[in-house]
Amino acid sequence: MCGLFGSVGLALTPTQQRAAINALRGRGPDSQGQWSDGQATLLHTRLAIQDLSPLGHQPMASPSGDLVLVFNGEIYNQQELRRELEGHGRSFHSHSDTEVLLQGLRQWGSGLWDRLNGIFAVAAWEPQQQRLTLARDGFGVKPLLWHRDGNSCAFGSELSAFEATGLASRRQLNPDALDSYSFWGAVTAPASLLAGVEVFPAGHWGHWTAERGWQLQRFDDSQAPLAAVPTSLPEATAAVEQALQQAVTRQVIGDVPVGLFLSGGLDSGLLGALLREQHGGTIHSVSVGFRNLPGAVDESNLAEATARQLHLSHTTLRIGRPELEASFDGFLDAIDQPSIDGFNSFLVARAAAAGGMRVAFSGLGADELFGGYGHMGSLDARALLRVRRIHGHGLPRHRQRQLIAQQAQLVPGGQAHGGPVVPLRNCSQLELAGYLQNTLLRDGDAVSMHHGLELRVPFLDRDLVQLALAIPEPLHRAEGPKTLLRCLAARRLPAEVLSAPKRGFNLALAPWLQGAPRFAPRRILGLLHRHLSPQGLRVGRRGFWGSWALLQSSGRWGPYWRWVVLAEWLERGGF
Repeated sequence: MCGLFGSVGLALTPTQQRAAINALRGRGPDSQGQWSDGQATLLHTRLAIQDLSPLGHQPMASPSGDLVLVFNGEIYNQQELRRELEGHGRSFHSHSDTEVLLQGLRQWGSGLWDRLNGIFAVAAWEPQQQRLTLARDGFGVKPLLWHRDGNSCAFGSELSAFEATGLASRRQLNPDALDSYSFWGAVTAPASLLAGVEVFPAGHWGHWTAERGWQLQRFDDSQAPLAAVPTSLPEATAAVEQALQQAVTRQVIGDVPVGLFLSGGLDSGLLGALLREQHGGTIHSVSVGFRNLPGAVDESNLAEATARQLHLSHTTLRIGRPELEASFDGFLDAIDQPSIDGFNSFLVARAAAAGGMRVAFSGLGADELFGGYGHMGSLDARALLRVRRIHGHGLPRHRQRQLIAQQAQLVPGGQAHGGPVVPLRNCSQLELAGYLQNTLLRDGDAVSMHHGLELRVPFLDRDLVQLALAIPEPLHRAEGPKTLLRCLAARRLPAEVLSAPKRGFNLALAPWLQGAPRFAPRRILGLLHRHLSPQGLRVGRRGFWGSWALLQSSGRWGPYWRWVVLAEWLERGGF
């Protein structure tokens, strides 16, 4: 896992290059590198996971100099690809998956992307052909942003690098992205909050040359059709077990040990159990508990019960108001772009990194694939989309309809425009392409990589995803929500974990937000006015004060927290 930045057709000064590398240093604390031929510049900061030696250094160039690339991610099937490439006569000088990408591009060109099992953002330059290639994994687990201006393009892992080089600024926000943030609590791709910078689409690759400009294409990362779709609960449970075991086996790769973000629920506990079954050594895990935060959902006792049963080396981070206050500015630096989510992940990631973790498993994706959210499969399409909107957004009705319609395009067949209850499969696809990518994965990557920690998501293994989406809905719901994962966990996790209801992770920020002068509504509204008004932008006063009233009357802190994060992020920009 690493950070990357670069440009083509745009001369980055030495000062800009240093600024970009410094902005990405948290993502790659082990080494930094740069390469330029006058037309293209590639910059890289490295977090060494596979092949810790200097042979894995990036940017990496082919021996003949016909290709140079930078890469952020992990290729889980690199050994199979390496053997196949060696059969084609390709030789290797390192054990890194970066070199597999390099040789794979030379051998198969754009046909490489279909062959990869992993998470990746790649930028490659061919000096002789003067051609740039960008590519990103199918779920967008690894971030890739781009800024296109005529015959030039800059690309990178974080908005912070675009800001550091002067290519984008918090003085120039994207108005549509601000509406999206106001409505959903996160910015919907392909927009970013900074004008001119967009999200490179997940599951796509693109070529650029000066003569032809950009050619963008989706790659087919699906597998061959399943030989047989399970038709009974035992068959489905066995198939999911095999696929999840295979995903864990694939993602344990690397030259550093794998740890675990452990909540009190099924998903992370099941990953911990499978890790324990495959490995006899020490497995580190970390969870968050609370003290003196009324209303917080504290599942640390359940996480500790799981850790005891699985013989994990476990740490519980206890969070109170002092820890929240001491962590907030660090969270703003880490998040890269405002989000209603992510503070909890920031706290866990920081604790994991402080304990020496460099790789951690997360249960992200399990709820989306196995029906873990209460609204999945029980609502009509329009109601399904409204579940995710944030109260007190203050947007006019026509704009609300536009934002909902934009999200509706994620549902195959247009079923989000109305009609009967949405099938579970379509609910899953909507959640996978929407909330998971725009909020959970984006925030998780930002806050973990800020601490030099690589986050892996076995539930999003493409074979497991294909299987879960193919299993008939009645089998997913045969014994209640997440039936298949509960069947797998029944003989692996403590009884109290199995019987606990799904409650989510609630930091219970209401008392802190209500009591801290820093978060007083007049100050927050003043910050928003100061930074947005010069750009001709504003936050609706009715929506703002409505969110404050909701906090005061019911303790629902999320709507107001959205404005706090935005205001403080703008103020943190230093202007």
